[in-house]
Amino acid sequence: MASGDRDSFQLASPRTTIPYPSRGGEIARIGPEEVRQRYGVDPNQVPDFIALRGDPSDKLPGAAGVGPKRAAQLVQRYRTLDGVLEAGLFKTQAEMLRLYRLIATMDAKAPLPLLADQEPTWGSASTLTRDWGLNQLADRLGEMA
Repeated sequence: MASGDRDSFQLASPRTTIPYPSRGGEIARIGPEEVRQRYGVDPNQVPDFIALRGDPSDKLPGAAGVGPKRAAQLVQRYRTLDGVLEAGLFKTQAEMLRLYRLIATMDAKAPLPLLADQEPTWGSASTLTRDWGLNQLADRLGEMA
C-alpha cells in the first residue's frame, strides 16, 4: 500500500507496510511499530487520533486545544474516541469529532482491481519523477534502469 497520506497509517499491519515519501526523496516503510513511534497509538487508533488532533490536509480542525501529544495521551488512556467522549470530555464537540473520525477512516475492505504482474520500467519512472522535480529519486530510479 503506497500513499503520501498519513491517514493510510491506519492500514499498517504485520502484513501491510506503507511506503511513505519522506524528505530528500527517501521512502520510509511504515508498519505498526513506526505508527506507534510517530503517533503514540496503534494503527487501528489512527482515525480516533486524527479526529482529536485534527488534520490540516483534510481541513479537520480536531478538538479545541488538542495537539498531537494530547491526542495520543487521550487515545492511550481511553482507547477510542468513544471512550474519550464517554469520559465526559468534549461534550459540545462530540458530534463533530465523530464526523472527523468517519472522514479519517479508510475502508480497508474496499475492492481493489487485480493487477497483473509486471516488470518495473525504471527509466520511465526516472523521467516522470524528474518532471515532478524529485531529482534525487529520479537519479536512484535511473541507476536501476
